[in-house]
Amino acid sequence: MAKTVADVLLDVLVEHGVEYIFGIPGDSIDPLLEPLRRDRRIRFVQVRHEETGAFMASAYAKKTGRLGVCLGTAGPGAIHLLNGLYDAKLDHAPVLALTGQVNLAHLGTDYFQEVDLLQLFANVSVYNHQVTHPAQISVMADQACRTALAKRGVSHLSFPYEVPLFKAEGPGQRYTVINRALDTVPVAELLEHAAQRIDRAERPVILAGKGARGSRQALLRLAERAQIPIVNTLPGKGVVPDTHPLALGGLGLLGAKPAHTAMEECDLCLLVGTSYPYLEFLPKHAQIIQLDWEASQIGKRHQVDLGLVGAAEPTLTELALRVSERPPSAWVRGLQHQRRHWIDRIQAEARRQNRPDRPIHPQWVADRLSRLVDANANLAIDVGNSLVWMARNFVIQDHGWLVSAWLGSMGFGLPAAMAAKIAQPERQSVAAVGDGGFTMLMGDFVTAVKYHWPITVVVFSNQRLGMIKFEQEVHGMPEFGTELVNPDFAQYAEAAGGQGFRVTRQEEVEEAIWQALHADVPTIVDIRTDPNEKPLPPRITWQQARGYAEAWFKETLGT
Repeated sequence: MAKTVADVLLDVLVEHGVEYIFGIPGDSIDPLLEPLRRDRRIRFVQVRHEETGAFMASAYAKKTGRLGVCLGTAGPGAIHLLNGLYDAKLDHAPVLALTGQVNLAHLGTDYFQEVDLLQLFANVSVYNHQVTHPAQISVMADQACRTALAKRGVSHLSFPYEVPLFKAEGPGQRYTVINRALDTVPVAELLEHAAQRIDRAERPVILAGKGARGSRQALLRLAERAQIPIVNTLPGKGVVPDTHPLALGGLGLLGAKPAHTAMEECDLCLLVGTSYPYLEFLPKHAQIIQLDWEASQIGKRHQVDLGLVGAAEPTLTELALRVSERPPSAWVRGLQHQRRHWIDRIQAEARRQNRPDRPIHPQWVADRLSRLVDANANLAIDVGNSLVWMARNFVIQDHGWLVSAWLGSMGFGLPAAMAAKIAQPERQSVAAVGDGGFTMLMGDFVTAVKYHWPITVVVFSNQRLGMIKFEQEVHGMPEFGTELVNPDFAQYAEAAGGQGFRVTRQEEVEEAIWQALHADVPTIVDIRTDPNEKPLPPRITWQQARGYAEAWFKETLGT
């Protein structure tokens, strides 16, 4: 039986290791789904919103490094993919988006659901084409996959309705899949130069981003040999364990005070896998060495004294062989003392007794999660105050850490938790979400129920868009437009076919989370948290304090 264009597309995706496609069927995309029905080499995962499918593809790609694939029908289905695709673009996750389109004869006629998809996807894509002839499919499908993987970005292929049904033309050539080489290292001269700079530095520090993932052992060998403290970006949390003696915590508004001290006082900073954008937190007078796999990232945001283009793991391994071994300096010991004091402060704040008439401290929830989840659980953190408390109060070991880092999109947590469960079904998968972010895509909790994925969703339910409330107040503006009216999320879980837990007292938190983690169905833990708990930065500026005071007076006086 002769193969169709859709059959060939399926073959190419299998060659590139694709195992799942996330999306919703629809008129113009149905011809692409027919081979998936007949051929079970790739599993189709039906979601309830295309944005969920795109987020799942992005999170799957972030978690595995493999190609994530999502699809949507012409017009609204394709449009709904965009937010999740921008998450993939900005976090450099390889994703392929497949979209339907109106019939060839109707292109350009303002037909029902016709949208110029190539123009729509132009900014989000590294490869963006429409298949209009059966002879194109082998090459275009292969190039779309290769480009997404090589450039770590989004590829898009659009199919007018009848094209997937055409008989494939050409020899049916099989393409050898060549993945991007990940073992490239800078030339020896540059490595020696970097090692010499590190040796001469009295107060070197490492800033590790998400690009350092997968290189933990090499990073620790370098840090331990030269006694270099390690600071992480928010997306880089988990690159090294929070409990390592040289780990100082995160940088930025959600970071830790000892990390800020290290960046202020260092005389050399080695950036690994990050083009950190917040210049106010970077050292002002230190030498900067930047290591990144992509040359275009070197010096992208700040002056760099030495750039190293290469993969993190082999480059750090080579650097560790070249730097001199030395004992911890008085400066490092001082930072370690400050780190212990900071942890004691954070833990004391989290574990303070809750007044019975007040909602639960959100720090307590993150602290309990840290103690109850498995050491290798995958964590999907939504954007908002839930991210603040998890970044500060969750002690990471070998856990997975998934965030919408550069797009910072609410709604990411639930889809990412489902994607992590697919990628590593043997591990616990936990979504830590605010009520605002969760309600954006909470309808897809039924997707976890449908496919029997026992994920746990912990909702920090403060009945506020809490981060926005704080941002308004810190700029002197009274809270406005942030109050939320929520359903009972525990009852929603039960109605959807999962299990729900409603928590209103501090002493109930631990038992509810434990039961949810050990259930064999998807669960939601709805925890009533305090909306007035402030996500304060490690150091508060005078302007921030003044702005918050002004907002407090206005709110109090009703002006």
